[in-house]
Amino acid sequence: MTANPKSIVLEKPVVLYDGTCKLCVTSTDQMRSMDTEGAIDWRELHEPAVRRMFPGIDWVRAEEEIHLVHRDGRIVTGARAVADIGELIGGEVGKAAAAAMKIPGVRDAADIVYHIVSQNRHRIMGKNEPNP
Repeated sequence: MTANPKSIVLEKPVVLYDGTCKLCVTSTDQMRSMDTEGAIDWRELHEPAVRRMFPGIDWVRAEEEIHLVHRDGRIVTGARAVADIGELIGGEVGKAAAAAMKIPGVRDAADIVYHIVSQNRHRIMGKNEPNP
């Protein structure tokens, strides 16, 4: 978990995902479909406007793991971001995922699994061409 060096307040949390990663896009599309209230602003991290909006983000790391920028500028990444996203979008699946991450040991195990999948994501599902 890192903090955004700029003091910002967002209208709603922002998820940053790698649009060149097919697994990332598929996973994000699934989470976005559960966000029926529009609680989150979903952004592809390669968009120039996104890069200007969040100049303090380590973009190499952002390509490796999903980033959730909370309204207060706090940044959560990887499995922890997925759990927070679940809590934000609500519903049975979202709430269950968020609750599971609070069980001792589950968060650490989820981080390990997330990083293994992240390191192999292009082998698992391939890569998209970047948008111009």
